[in-house]
Amino acid sequence: MAMFRVLSLDGGGIKGTFTASVLAELETLCGKRIQDSFDLIVGTSTGGILALGLSLGFEAKTLLDFYVNEGPKIFPFTGRVSRTRASIRQLFSSKLSAQPLAKALEEILGEKRLSDAMTPLVIPAYDAVEGRIYLFKTAHGSNGKQDMDMKAADVALATSAAPTYFEAAKSKERLGAQHVDGGVWANNPAMIGIVEAQAFLNQPLEEIHLLSVGTTSEPFNISQHTNSGVAKWNVGLLSLMMEGQSEAANAQARLLLGKRFHRINTLVKGGQYAMDDGRSEKIAELLQLGRGEAQKKINREGVEKAFLNGTPLKQIWPS
Repeated sequence: MAMFRVLSLDGGGIKGTFTASVLAELETLCGKRIQDSFDLIVGTSTGGILALGLSLGFEAKTLLDFYVNEGPKIFPFTGRVSRTRASIRQLFSSKLSAQPLAKALEEILGEKRLSDAMTPLVIPAYDAVEGRIYLFKTAHGSNGKQDMDMKAADVALATSAAPTYFEAAKSKERLGAQHVDGGVWANNPAMIGIVEAQAFLNQPLEEIHLLSVGTTSEPFNISQHTNSGVAKWNVGLLSLMMEGQSEAANAQARLLLGKRFHRINTLVKGGQYAMDDGRSEKIAELLQLGRGEAQKKINREGVEKAFLNGTPLKQIWPS
């Protein structure tokens, strides 16, 4: 049976180090590049950064190095007093400056644009001005070319502008446009990948195979907030939205695809990692966790058999 292979990458800030490590290790173990092995890549927030990089020709190892080297600058872990001030500031405005992230994205992605992508892409964001979901797309299938002039760095900044952490990303190409993190509605974009493949690329559902990679998860419990107001919830509301959507997307994708859906993620202790904890030791731990998950027999063999197997792509790109 013919296969249409989709790669779906979750959001999660610096925890994208785990995702990048999984992909880098799989490329090494299977001897195949991610870019050459998928017909479509979808990614949200930190997953969107990875999706863009992979589609533009970067090896996963290069993107992993980006997280290791730039992560501590983008998500600085300061002293206790500074962290307390930042948490208080987060109640009223953005916790972090977006400038280090914007600078790092400009340095690695340069002047590349969506039109330079070599694999079809879908990158979720949210249009803060018009109040609607937004999908940055390459001009594949029945899609138009409205986003093709967008700089890849600007798209990456738009999908990763997490509310309460970073200010909304302003578009240089489209004056007045502002976007926030696609994680507010599609932190796990697996279902977006399935819908895109079927509705816009006319791929039969029975031919769609999807590899979904998370950014680690932890036991999630909101019992302490059953009677909380806005102040007590704070960023817990954002976590609730992301966790709930991710769980739903996994269940829906598995129901539709069955064994053709492969999920790589790992459960960690509550509070062990945070999306804005850029300490080098935490990044190193996430790297090792990702490498370990990729090396597990069920993941290595499953991915090599269904995805990184050297089978030619369906050649839907360019349309």
